[in-house]
Amino acid sequence: MKLKPMWMFVICCITPFILAYAAIQTNWLPDNTTNKGRLLSNDIQVPNWQVNDNTLWSIALSAPVDCGLVCTQQNQRLQNVYQALGKKQDKVSLVIFGEAKNNEITQYPELPELQAGWLYLVDHHGLVVLAYPYEESEQKSRVLHKGLLSDLKKLLNYARSS
Repeated sequence: MKLKPMWMFVICCITPFILAYAAIQTNWLPDNTTNKGRLLSNDIQVPNWQVNDNTLWSIALSAPVDCGLVCTQQNQRLQNVYQALGKKQDKVSLVIFGEAKNNEITQYPELPELQAGWLYLVDHHGLVVLAYPYEESEQKSRVLHKGLLSDLKKLLNYARSS
């Protein structure tokens, strides 16, 4: 009779490990995520990344030399997204990878791994985390940028709570 509680304890401790091992072996991943942007599958680290102490995240625009009108539109949309952050602007910076058309935004060299005209979320260590593709349609673009704002606000709240 005294062994029954001990066996129940052992079974309760081992079961999660067995289930986790089975999930890893079968390559099981959940189908849904809460982020609106595309999580990058490979690590892209920005060389010589420097931000001030208050900045937790950066919104970056990939603007190579040949980007043209797409990057001009995205640069304007980037300014609108930044304005929509309101009082959280002090925790976020704006960055351009490539040719800067705006002297107020920090500029870094072009990163060939990034798609021209896309927006990216970069953490305070310089790791590119989420991507938001360029949308020509103003309506689709608005939805995409609302998703970027949603993701960014969620990340800022997580940073504040940790």
